[in-house]
Amino acid sequence: MKRFSIYISSIFLVFIGFQAHAQSLIVGFDTVCINYELKLTTTDTLSNTNYWGFCSGYINNTPAGSSIAAGTGLSAPTSIAIQKANNLYYVFAVNSGGSRDIIRYDFNVNLPSVPLANNIGNLAAMVPVNPTGMQIVKDFSGNWHGFLLGGTLGKFNLVRMDFGNSLSNIPTSEDLGSIGGILNEPQDLYVFNEGGNWYAMIFGALGHVHLVNFGVNIENISPATSLLDNIGVGVSGIWPVLENGNWFIFYVNKTNHSLNRIDFGNSLANSFLPLTKFNIAGGTLGNPFNDPKDVSFIKDCGVYYAFVTNQGDNSMTKLTFNASVKNVPTILNLGNFAGLNGPSYLTHYLRDKDNIISFTANKNDNSISRLEYNSCIASTIPSSTLKTPPSYSYTTPGTYNVYYVGDEGLPTMKVDCKLITVLPKPTVEISNDTVICQGDTLRLIANGINVFSVNWNPVYNTPLPTDVTTIYVHPHEDYRYNAHLEFLSHDGCPYDTSVFVKVNRVIADAGADISVADGANTVLGGPKTSYGAEFKYKWRPPLYLDDTLSANPTCTPLDVQAYYFEVFSDSSRCVATDTVWVRTECSDFNLPNVFNPSSDIPVNRNFGLLNFNVIKLEHFKIFNRWGGLVFETTDPKKRWDGTFNNLELPSDNYVWILDGYCVNGKRIRKQGTVLLVK
Repeated sequence: MKRFSIYISSIFLVFIGFQAHAQSLIVGFDTVCINYELKLTTTDTLSNTNYWGFCSGYINNTPAGSSIAAGTGLSAPTSIAIQKANNLYYVFAVNSGGSRDIIRYDFNVNLPSVPLANNIGNLAAMVPVNPTGMQIVKDFSGNWHGFLLGGTLGKFNLVRMDFGNSLSNIPTSEDLGSIGGILNEPQDLYVFNEGGNWYAMIFGALGHVHLVNFGVNIENISPATSLLDNIGVGVSGIWPVLENGNWFIFYVNKTNHSLNRIDFGNSLANSFLPLTKFNIAGGTLGNPFNDPKDVSFIKDCGVYYAFVTNQGDNSMTKLTFNASVKNVPTILNLGNFAGLNGPSYLTHYLRDKDNIISFTANKNDNSISRLEYNSCIASTIPSSTLKTPPSYSYTTPGTYNVYYVGDEGLPTMKVDCKLITVLPKPTVEISNDTVICQGDTLRLIANGINVFSVNWNPVYNTPLPTDVTTIYVHPHEDYRYNAHLEFLSHDGCPYDTSVFVKVNRVIADAGADISVADGANTVLGGPKTSYGAEFKYKWRPPLYLDDTLSANPTCTPLDVQAYYFEVFSDSSRCVATDTVWVRTECSDFNLPNVFNPSSDIPVNRNFGLLNFNVIKLEHFKIFNRWGGLVFETTDPKKRWDGTFNNLELPSDNYVWILDGYCVNGKRIRKQGTVLLVK
C-alpha cells in the first residue's frame, strides 16, 4: 500500500496532506474576472521563507499521468510506498514476481522528474510471497522503518525494514512472522503512534481487523495483539482519516465492489470502542468500482477527496466528499489516464509545491504509474518567493488553487491554500470588424444581458453621446473604436472590446474645371483618382469624349459641358464620384502649323480653321513666299488642300491672313505661317 511517517500526539493531520493554518494565511479576493489583476497578501509575518504558487495543482482539474516502464527492475510489482526525507523524494515498489526484489526510485528534489532506479534486494529472501500492504514511518529518534505484509497459505508474515537515519540506506530486516498467529491473508496495515505507544492496525481479506501494540519501542518483536472486529470477506486496501478529533478508516471490498467507512471515535487504539460501519459507495451510489484494490485520501483546500484503483477495467475512481468524510460523495470515473495495467496499491498523495502526485504499481506490465495534478499555465506569474507577491492575473476562466508555504521544511512550517474563481467574459452583442466606403456612415453596437453602461472611446468622427449601446460613425481612415461595458449582476465582469473599421478609400478625381480654346481638346481626370485593375471608370454624358470607360478620356468640346465621373471598386463594391465643368472660349483663331496632303490621318491632309464658333469671315487668304495668292475663301469651314489651279504646290512655308467674327460677336484679325510637307 501507501504510507508515510505518523505519530499521533492527540490530533495530528499528516496523512491527509498539509493541514491548513487555523487562521487563513492568504488574504485577497476569491473571485476575479479574466485578465484582471489580483493582489494577494499573507497574515504570516513570522516566516523567514515564503512560497506562493498561483496556479497549483487542483484536484478538481483533469489529472495527468505518466508511466515508469519495465526495464527498471520491476517484476509484477504490487506493494508501493512514497516518502519525503531531507527534502528528497523516494518511492519503494515491491515485486511479487522473480526473486521479489524491492526497487527504490530516487526522485531527488523533484517528483515529476525521471528517477534513478536502485534494486535494494529482497531482504535476504525475507520479502513475503504475494506482498501486500507496505508503510514507511519515522520514529522519534529520527530513524526510518518500513513494514511489509504478505504471505501464502500456511505462512503469512509481517516484515520490518530498518533504514537507519536515511532512506537511501540498504535496510536490515526482521521477520515478525504471523504476530502470534493473527495474520490470515493480510491485505493492508496502518502504523501509527498514539500516547507514546506504536501500533499497527492490520486488515485481512477474511474481514479480521487486528490491533498490534508494539509499546514504546517500534522495534519490539513480540507485540501484544487484539481482535477489533470482523468486517466481512473481501477487504483489500485501507486508508485512515482524522477529522475534527475523530478517526475514520476507509476500506475497499473486492467481493462486493464497494468502499466502506468505519467510525472509531477519538482513538484508534481504543479496542473497546464499538465500531460503526458504513457502506458509503456501492449499491446506493450505483456501481462505481470494478474489482477495487486500494484507496487513498487527500484533503486539499478544505475538501476531502478519495481515489480508488480498479483492477477490473484498469481505471481510477475519484470521490469528492467536500468538507466532511461523513458526507455522501460525488463520484467520477477518471478512466485510464496514466497507463494503468493491473493497478494495485496506491501511495498517499504528496504535494510537491505546485504539483500533487501519487503512484500506483501495475502488476500486469511491470511498471508503476505516476498520477499527477500539475500546476497550470493560466496565471501570468506562476509563482513567487516574496512575502508580498506581485500582482498577477489569470488568462483563462476556471477555478485555480493558490498554494502558500511559510518556512517550508521547518518545524514552524505553515501551509494554506485558496481557491480563486476566474469569471469568463460575459456574452455580449458586438459589431464585427468591417469595411466601409469612405464617406459612408456605420452603426456600431455593444450590448449584453444586464449591461449597466457602455462607453465608447476614443470618439473619432462619432457624434455625441458616446455612453450608449449604439453609435454612428463616419471615419475617413482606418480606425479602432473601443467599448467598455459594465454589468448590473454581482458576478458580471467588465468587458473591454473593440471594433476595427477599415475605410476603403476609392477616389474619383475628375480634375479641376477647365476652359478650352475653341477647337482645341483636353484630357479629363485628376491625379488623385484610384488606379488599378480592380477599378472601373465611367464618364457621363458621352458628348465630345473619345472613351467614356477610360480614367482619362480626351474631350473636344463644342460648348460648355458638365461631366459626371464614377469610379467603382470590384473588391470592396465601393463607388466614388466627382464632376468637372469644361468651358469653350472663342477668343482666337485655332489653326495647325503644318499639314501633309498625303497623311494617313484625314484631318491632317488639309489646312484651315479648327474653330467651331467662328461664324463669319471677311477673308481667309494664303500666299506663297513671293506674295502670290494661292488660296482665298470667306467660308469658315473651307480648307486648303495644298494646290493652286489644280496643281500641287511644293513643300514650303506659306503665309496666311484671317479676318472674321466669333459667335459672341468678337472680331479677330490674325496672320501666321503654315508648313506644307510632302
